[in-house]
Amino acid sequence: MHPFKWLLTFLLLAVAARWGSFFISVINHDESTYITIAHELLRGETYLRDVIDTKPIGIFWLYAAFIKLTGGSIPLLRLVASLAVGLGGWGLYLTGRRAFGVERVGVAAAVIYIISTSVFRFYGVSPNTEIYFNVLTIAAVALAVAPRLRTDGDDPFWHWPVAGLLLGLAMIIKPFAAAESLAIGLYLLWFYGWRGQYGRAVGAGLALTGAFALPLLGVYLYYHQLDLTEALFFYTFTVAGAYPIELPWYLRLKYMADYVLLRCLPFVLLWAGAQVQSWRERSKVRDRWLAYFALQFVTVTIVVLLTGKRFGHYQIQLAPVIALLAATWWAPGVTAYAFLRTPRLRRLAPYLVAVIGLALGFVHYDYYRGKPDRERLLTDYFQDKLQPGETVFFVNGYQIVYHLLDRPVPTPYVHSSLLFLDHHVRAFQIDEAAEAERILGDESVRYLVVRTEDPEVEGELGRRLLAGFGGVVDTVGGELLVLGR
Repeated sequence: MHPFKWLLTFLLLAVAARWGSFFISVINHDESTYITIAHELLRGETYLRDVIDTKPIGIFWLYAAFIKLTGGSIPLLRLVASLAVGLGGWGLYLTGRRAFGVERVGVAAAVIYIISTSVFRFYGVSPNTEIYFNVLTIAAVALAVAPRLRTDGDDPFWHWPVAGLLLGLAMIIKPFAAAESLAIGLYLLWFYGWRGQYGRAVGAGLALTGAFALPLLGVYLYYHQLDLTEALFFYTFTVAGAYPIELPWYLRLKYMADYVLLRCLPFVLLWAGAQVQSWRERSKVRDRWLAYFALQFVTVTIVVLLTGKRFGHYQIQLAPVIALLAATWWAPGVTAYAFLRTPRLRRLAPYLVAVIGLALGFVHYDYYRGKPDRERLLTDYFQDKLQPGETVFFVNGYQIVYHLLDRPVPTPYVHSSLLFLDHHVRAFQIDEAAEAERILGDESVRYLVVRTEDPEVEGELGRRLLAGFGGVVDTVGGELLVLGR
């Protein structure tokens, strides 16, 4: 089948598996932050001066483009995220096909990736940075690594600068893409080094790293002309280094095992079967494939574990690697798990994939339909309450409502945890008293919304805000208090 027909197939599969999650306002507050900050950028605000978060600017530029494209509709933004997952699957298809010369490896990798990122709420269903920068890192691997696994010759030199540019763009979405960048750089050194082509290694390495640096340089120059380089370095390096999270090694192993050995167990078993056979037969292509992706698995794991945090969405970065390793079970010559290779199963496979995709979509729809949508309740409540020029401050959450109401955010710290979690307040060096005065001094802030019980707002900022507003004027959803002034 033509590659572009496969692209359409993978896009449809991703949408079928994820459409049931399109209609609730919030799956994960990180997505709300991307959308809300992007909306503020479209108002003319400047990131790292007027609105602040922990992520590089790339993800907010992306969402600003998506909002312009979709009008800011949450279902349409989720559709865009699903198309990104399908596009990542297509990149894996091209990777597998280029490396092995057969379609089935690439098709298997694409299907595994799309399904595995469309099952669990915090491991792909909720749109996060990983599903976007994965598209770029997958494309870089397809260009720079895949064609060189099957041949001792060389493919066009332009692969290296284009791969470097893709990796640099991934870095300005999230710095964790340094893991794939390191793996590809090491592969370049091996590919030319063991042949003694040291001049070629230097030239390709300079092309890769030079192009990689261009997006980073672009971001630096953007902030330089705004006279915000100090803010750029502060939020990029100082804040990132100020999280003293010392997670014991056994909890880090548990965190990885939960994803790799439990959530992805069927795919890991396929990988293991292909790996054992490859060791026995010494197939050159399979050996190189497994060695490279084992390297990328290690570099990604190291980057993910270095933070000491156990957020599920971090591990989405491993999904392409696991999909590609598992897909070697479909490589020419592999016979592991012969009981799964019956002609009947091969004939039924496309229908099974379609059924699984459609079933996931309906399961998500049923699950999210039964969850309360407090953000929609708040949007409906304030739609007629706020006069032109007025806004509201949501204490510790609900930031997507600013976007849904098309109202400005009265604080630079859009993700509310930055203001109400102690380790964020320390890392960002936030003056809670000054921030409270900023909000209280903003006459456009007409209402304050707080949960009936929320121990995280008992700090100085929360106390000052509650004292600065009048009494409770209403409740929303039975657990949200509306204070007016």
